[in-house]
Amino acid sequence: MNQYIKKFISIADFLGEILGSNTEIILHDLTNYKHSIVHIINGHISNRKIGDSITDLVLEFMLTESKGNKQYICNYNSKNIEGRLLYSSTYFIRDDSNKIVGALCLNSDYHDVKKSLSFLTSLLPNYVDDKIISLNNIKENLSSDPQELTLNKIDTIINQFNIVPNRMTTEEKTEIITALDECGIFNIRGSVQEVAKKLQMSEPSIYRYIKKIKS
Repeated sequence: MNQYIKKFISIADFLGEILGSNTEIILHDLTNYKHSIVHIINGHISNRKIGDSITDLVLEFMLTESKGNKQYICNYNSKNIEGRLLYSSTYFIRDDSNKIVGALCLNSDYHDVKKSLSFLTSLLPNYVDDKIISLNNIKENLSSDPQELTLNKIDTIINQFNIVPNRMTTEEKTEIITALDECGIFNIRGSVQEVAKKLQMSEPSIYRYIKKIKS
């Protein structure tokens, strides 16, 4: 664990005492994608543990924001492996050169609170919730399985293009593989094989497109 991450362990413990058992607090060391979790409080919320992997959203932000100055993102939707809706926030830990080397993540489960609120608001016929949130707005998947993380992200990106794999043009292949590369998918071991299956392409073809994009 590097020096920048160690400074946040006591902060994570402090937040855990304040926020209680409905909020999971995770500290990621992002120098190791596959085993990034180095400290966790209330791991029952996402069923993850120390030694588990980075999430799809944090991986994406490492690439898109690593050269920027964004320090945190707040109040976005995520879901755990059971599909339960969570409310999440992430604070990025940077080193002296401004590179993202870690992340402090909070995931709150308000399922029981919402059930109680739903009952109470059912007694108010004119009540309208203008912040209805569904699983269609999920930005992050909290999983302890790196392969599942990879598959979820691949599916999300491919579905955005609304194409039929065996009828893709060269331009469409380039666009999809570029989008996958920008999200950091190809930094995960085994991702080329999974993308090849999804796009009905050979692995050498995927590598050729990646090389073409980077050049």
